[in-house]
Amino acid sequence: MSENNYVKSDKFAPVASGQAVVEARQMLEQDCKVLSVSATASVRPSEVFAGEARYAGKVRFDCLVLCDNRVECMSVVAEFSDKIASPAICAGMNVVLMPETVNTEASPEGKTLKLVAVVDVKLCATSHSECNIMTVPDNGVFAEKKTIDYCTVQAETSEVVYITDSLANVKATEILCTCARATVTATECADNEVKVSGTVYTYVIVRNDDGLISSCRIVTPYVKSLSALGASADSLALASAAVTESAATLAVEPDSSTVELSVTVLIDATVIGCGKTDAIVDVFCADNEIETSSVEMTVCSVEPQTTVTDTIDGQITLEKDRLAADNVLCVTNTFCQIAGARAEDKRVYVDGLAGGDIIYYNAEKNAVDSIAFRLPFSMPLSVHTEACEVSVSAVLIDVSVRVRRESVFDVKAEAAFTVRQSSQKSVSVVESVKLGEPIARPNATVIVHIAKKGETLWQAAKALCCSPDRVTEQNSACAAPYSGGERLINFCNK
Repeated sequence: MSENNYVKSDKFAPVASGQAVVEARQMLEQDCKVLSVSATASVRPSEVFAGEARYAGKVRFDCLVLCDNRVECMSVVAEFSDKIASPAICAGMNVVLMPETVNTEASPEGKTLKLVAVVDVKLCATSHSECNIMTVPDNGVFAEKKTIDYCTVQAETSEVVYITDSLANVKATEILCTCARATVTATECADNEVKVSGTVYTYVIVRNDDGLISSCRIVTPYVKSLSALGASADSLALASAAVTESAATLAVEPDSSTVELSVTVLIDATVIGCGKTDAIVDVFCADNEIETSSVEMTVCSVEPQTTVTDTIDGQITLEKDRLAADNVLCVTNTFCQIAGARAEDKRVYVDGLAGGDIIYYNAEKNAVDSIAFRLPFSMPLSVHTEACEVSVSAVLIDVSVRVRRESVFDVKAEAAFTVRQSSQKSVSVVESVKLGEPIARPNATVIVHIAKKGETLWQAAKALCCSPDRVTEQNSACAAPYSGGERLINFCNK
């Protein structure tokens, strides 16, 4: 009697993306010059229909402006809503939205400061492929089996984490703005839970005693255990972390001050279990006609998520009509955008663009100015993989700028690259076999088959209408895989 096994293979990956343009306006009390503007976006899904996912979000703008040779910060929060349309979106689908601000602009228009941010939103979700596959055929039916690796989503979880930290001995009188980014460095699964480890990198722009500005960097590691019903120690997890809120306060002391930091991080995790099954991919019967039902099944295998760091560097030259730079005050609006990622020769390669704004000081004019830097990159990462598909996201975790000469900046940016790796293939498997009429064959029939080069024992058995063991028994002088031209025989005595 034949036996069947139900197999479900899942793949968690980006399935669609959209872009939203978010605008905000802030009243100006006086004329000003924009030095830099940064924007942090956060989004959450609201409704998911067939072919469409709606979401709501907000963008926090922090704009550094120069008014009467004094740097000020204007912060504005703009709420927005939008949707992503794609035939790959199903009603009720559990989606994870990953926003990235790809462009930010600010410009004075009369007595109003106009702020614009372009937010890319990537929608990730689980896609399924499932079927009943035959594992044991009926008596008299010979089967070729193949081991299939597949993955199944066991749990999807999301949790908000509140992180606090502080930095003492800061020479500052005022905090202008705060920007934080989060990374995931490791995941570990246990029974019904997943532990996510990572780091939050926060930059706080402050005003010093001399009236100029500078930045301080706070590095805060975190570890959070999330409930994940269905997870086990053998599972692996794909996790992302996004900062939704960040704030800093200044505790002023006689000799120095302390920056008190609070950051809100949203962690999304998908727990995946990996399995194997022996599927029947081909059948034949020596004695009866058979009717075979087969199905194409897409199976996906996943490798553990990896985060590595690498350095991107370059030089930025000031135009001749710009103020010369004597020293760098701070670096703001930093970003790292991935334009493409691929797996070649078991290595992961990425292309992208790192950038930000350099705010600097000119001593001769006692003036402050800024310049944007853009560093394109194309490089291999220190990730070795057997996967065919890779997805990479990146965050700049440190940027240092040095004035080489009055008109040249040396920029060195350290980026954390998070790599997700998977392989997907389509396999034809047998669902069922129906036995038909007996094959009419005279007594003492001899079947002769001339082997082709590279032919397997299974292929020879199918051609000779007998079991692979019988082929070996009756043709002991020939071994598979065959060189080609071997004369194989099956004596079909009844």
